[in-house]
Formats: sequence, C-alpha cells, structure tokens
Amino acid sequence: MKATIKDVAKAANVSTATVSRVLANKKGTYREKTARAVRQAAERLGYRRNISAAQLAAQETTTIAVIINDTKTNFWQEVLDGIQDAMDDYQRDSIILYAGNNDPAKLTAAINAALARQVAGILLVAAKVNDEQLTLLDQCGLPYRFVSIYGEENQPGRFTSSNNIEIGQLATRYLVDHGHQRIGLVGIDKSTTGQQRLLGYQKVMSAANLVVEPDWVQYGDYSFLNGQQLFPAIRRLQLTAVITASDMTAAGIIKAARQAGMNLPTDLSVISIDGTFVCDITAPQLTSVSQNFRLMGQQSVADLLNNAASSFVPVKIVERESVVSR
Repeated sequence: MKATIKDVAKAANVSTATVSRVLANKKGTYREKTARAVRQAAERLGYRRNISAAQLAAQETTTIAVIINDTKTNFWQEVLDGIQDAMDDYQRDSIILYAGNNDPAKLTAAINAALARQVAGILLVAAKVNDEQLTLLDQCGLPYRFVSIYGEENQPGRFTSSNNIEIGQLATRYLVDHGHQRIGLVGIDKSTTGQQRLLGYQKVMSAANLVVEPDWVQYGDYSFLNGQQLFPAIRRLQLTAVITASDMTAAGIIKAARQAGMNLPTDLSVISIDGTFVCDITAPQLTSVSQNFRLMGQQSVADLLNNAASSFVPVKIVERESVVSR
C-alpha cells in the first residue's frame, strides 16, 4: 500500500503539518534535526509529496519538468517552443532534462531528477517508458503527460499527440490517389509510434486491394543517415513512392537518390511525416503529412495544468514538389 503523509508523520513522531512544511522546503518553520527525521522516514517509506490540483491552481509550485527523449529527428525544437509559449501564458517556469535516445537508464535518471526537485508536474516528450518507470510516475503523486507519443502502456488520459494511425492513412491514401501501387514505408521503428503508422499504412493499402510485400516496410531510426542507408533497398525493390518516417529520413533518401542519378520525383515520389522546415530546403521540396508541433507543445501544458483528457492535435497534407501522379 502506498505510504501517506500520516505514515511519515507517525514514523518521524511529528505532526502532518510539520511533514508538509519540511517536504515543501519552507525553511525557518522547523528544526534541522526534525527535517532529517522527516526526510529519512519519507525515504524509508517511499513517500513522495503529492501536489493536488488545488495546489496547482494556487501556484504553490510553478515549475514544470520537461523530459526530452533526444530523437534523431528535428521535430522536438518546435514542441519546446510551444511549451515555452504556454509557460509564458500561464506564468510558469520549466526545467529541461535530457533522457538520451531511447536509453532506459537515462530516462529513469531524468524522472528521478525531476522528482528530486519541487515541481508541479512532468511533461515527457517522445519518451518511451517501461513498466518500472510508469509505476514510478504513478506513485509520485504529480500530474504527468506524454507529448508526441501514446499507447496502451502510457495509460489513456495522459497524452497530447498527433494521431499516428491517421498519419499513416493520410500519407498512403495521398499516394494511392496519385496512382501509386508500389508504395514503401521507410524509417519507422518498432515502437508504438512506428506500429501505429504501419497500421494506418496497411489499412489503406488493404482497402485499395494492394498487396504489401514484406520488404516494402523498412525499419530505421528516423535519422538523415538512416535515409541514406535505406535507399539501396528502395531502389532494389523498384518502389515508385515512399512514405518516410520523418523529414530527416526523407532528406537522406533524396540525397542518396540524386547521387545515384535518379530523377525526383519522376523516378521516385516521396512524402514525409512531420512537416518541419526541412521540407522547404530539399530539392524537390517535400510534400508532407504535417504535424502542428508548436500547438502540440502549447496544448500539452494546458492539458497538464487543467487535468484534461487525452487529446490529438490535427494533422494535414501540405503539398509541395516531391510527389507526381503515375
């Protein structure tokens, strides 16, 4: 059973009010000897201070921890910009903690670092948690929210993201509507996000009575380098169009294709997922399924503070130059 403030007070032989003052670091309201006893009892019992919605509204604590999974693509800077917009609007502060790139040890360390501070809540940007980490978050007594990622392991009601199944469907339908049949999905990983996009792709291909060869789905890590590495398989498979897991992956494919002497988009059409500035600096410019990352960041803060239900941020196709009709 989860320890309560009463359990800590009893173990330290003090009142619950004293425990509250010590754990809130209200210096000058307790003796240091008392503080040591309270903190030792809290540590021994595994108790962490609970910040209620009422305390959030009263702005007792104004700092929000933002934990970032350092992915190999470039979308999260726009998410951070949106988060900062909302922090300014709500008069909140933030601390940013990096969790490596899908590194469980670093993510656990980042969560613990956030919990060691006096924060009002936690935003986890593109962070893939395991069961142990999710338990840690559930037991900490703080509101938390996943940003740009969702799935069963992340508990319904605690995410702000784009709908990845919809993203896969939009991209695939766009290519099918332009007459393509040999369509690849390249650069996705095997995480929840990648599998959701794969499901959207498969749904549309099946509805169009198009058979998907196993090799048409090429896994990767969303990076520019990975796009270059995947190009030989794309060429060997004689795909006429590809959906790329990120703008950076698309940029890597375009570079490799041009070095191989291909004429884009005539020889190969490309539609990317994300819609960042990269789409405007490639040649040809990239048609994309664009996510509103800035809005996602803004909305994640509002959703966290208002204890709102999970929400999807709208996505849309932005047509540029990288897709032709067959």
